[in-house]
Amino acid sequence: MIFSFISCGKDGRFIANSQQEVIYKVEPAAEEKYEYEFFLQDCSTGIQRFDSFIDACNGLTDEQRNKSCAREERKDLFINSECPGSF
Repeated sequence: MIFSFISCGKDGRFIANSQQEVIYKVEPAAEEKYEYEFFLQDCSTGIQRFDSFIDACNGLTDEQRNKSCAREERKDLFINSECPGSF
């Protein structure tokens, strides 16, 4: 299972003379994807991909999407990832 988080970079210069300017450059955040897959002896959720953390959390609770597979494992991931709401 893979969970990624959004990050952004900052390249800044600060010149401590009040007569000079402060320059900051912030780069756009890279787009991150969320993905998981569970395999058990008799089933698999298949690869599940999401564009946001909230969508991934909602996906973990969706029995139909996950083919009713790995309920306890999905619940553990939901709780450990600190998803909002309840499983």
